[in-house]
Amino acid sequence: MSTRRQETARRGERVAEEHLAAAGFVKVARNLRVGSHEADLVVRDPDGETLVVVEVKTRTTGGSWPEERIDRVKLRHLARIVRTLASRTRRPTAWRVDAVGVTLVEGEPPVIVHHRNVV
Repeated sequence: MSTRRQETARRGERVAEEHLAAAGFVKVARNLRVGSHEADLVVRDPDGETLVVVEVKTRTTGGSWPEERIDRVKLRHLARIVRTLASRTRRPTAWRVDAVGVTLVEGEPPVIVHHRNVV
């Protein structure tokens, strides 16, 4: 991934993290590697019981929604991450996978769309 794309992805993750925090989610981890897969964010839902693996997609131009680029392969990887993390958790915990799309256009506020339970 190019440096510019990496910086855009990092900016989108920060924006998503701030948005989720403002909605009451608590960050558990960022860029968590599980085997050969990565979870952009892991957060605790405001319900206090559910852990959420969050996939963040970011765009810097208009057009399609960024989260539309999450394909079936990525969804399978996210489900695998959840299964692995759930197996490592000592107490019963509810898990889900969310997607956050972030559009960053220069001079405009970010557009953020949060989808729950995408897997």
